[in-house]
Amino acid sequence: MLTADRYIGKQIIATTLFAVMILSGVFLLGNVFKEARPLFVGQHPSPYLFLEFIISVLPFSLMFTIPFSFLAAVMLVFGRLSADNELVAMRMAGRSLPRIAIPVFTVAITLSAFCFWLNVQIAPQAKQNVKDLLIQAVQEDPNKFLDPGVVQTQLDDKRIYVTERDGDMLYGVHIHDIGNQENQFRETLYTYAEKAHLAIDIELGQLQLRLEDATIETIDKNGIHTPISVAAVNPVIFDFNLEKKKRIRASYMTNTEIHNYLESTPDLDPEKRAEFKNQITHRRSYSLACIAFALVGVPLGMTTRRKESSSGFALSLAIGMGYFLFHIFANQSDSESTQISTLLYWLPNFLALIIGIYLFRRARRR
Repeated sequence: MLTADRYIGKQIIATTLFAVMILSGVFLLGNVFKEARPLFVGQHPSPYLFLEFIISVLPFSLMFTIPFSFLAAVMLVFGRLSADNELVAMRMAGRSLPRIAIPVFTVAITLSAFCFWLNVQIAPQAKQNVKDLLIQAVQEDPNKFLDPGVVQTQLDDKRIYVTERDGDMLYGVHIHDIGNQENQFRETLYTYAEKAHLAIDIELGQLQLRLEDATIETIDKNGIHTPISVAAVNPVIFDFNLEKKKRIRASYMTNTEIHNYLESTPDLDPEKRAEFKNQITHRRSYSLACIAFALVGVPLGMTTRRKESSSGFALSLAIGMGYFLFHIFANQSDSESTQISTLLYWLPNFLALIIGIYLFRRARRR
């Protein structure tokens, strides 16, 4: 039976690795166009910076691609074993279905341990690093930050467009303040200057603009513009200092950092405290996705046939999407109760256990 274990285990691992490479490639391409776009618009980052961006995005992508790939591998491999009657031969040799599935659960436990390490340690640091890399691109050559003819989007709350540039002198400068999430990122202030003088302070990490012949339009919540014309405006400062740009976000912090932060801030807002605690629960629950998929995927994979491998893959995709939708719904719930969030996060694993036991019992009777 050890030969059969190695036979099944090798197919599961090989198929999972192949699927991970394909899905991770697609995921990386999507993030390159989404997150790294500012690196290529008007700038030419070093190959090292771009490579570091790819390495930083990879752990985050593996959080999603590993469980999906493993589920697809289980469905496809057991569908082929069932179609070739290899499972029938193993069961005729006196091996039960749970015994046959031991290699699958061994791989699932190993992948879950790896995903747990990614979720609580590597991925949060990678997310922060991706944001830092966009600022590092400006630090490499701040003069490229305001290239003419390009809408600059590196700043979270501003959009800048320069018509022409001659050294440190900029002409036709448009600055749009887009607000924040509270006002749905609507424009709150518009500034236009005929010309501006650019000054860069590397030590302070600041980019300064002294605007001349400027028009400033304030925009209220009703969308009414109030223009003000000024001959000159004091330097407008944009920080590209990494330390100043650090944000305290649960998704950017490891579990250890979250625990330390909660202990050091006892007066933290209850809603914010619940958000940090829920992030820890989410990571622990989500790390068990491979085990949950093994429970459901093995008996379901047996019902597929080789000529229906595409339907088996579609079924695995539907199961995976349903599992992840539970976590998305839990993340979007604005409840201060950690008990409710904990229930929502662990519910898909509990349902997978119940459904898996039922499907295994039904498969044993066939």
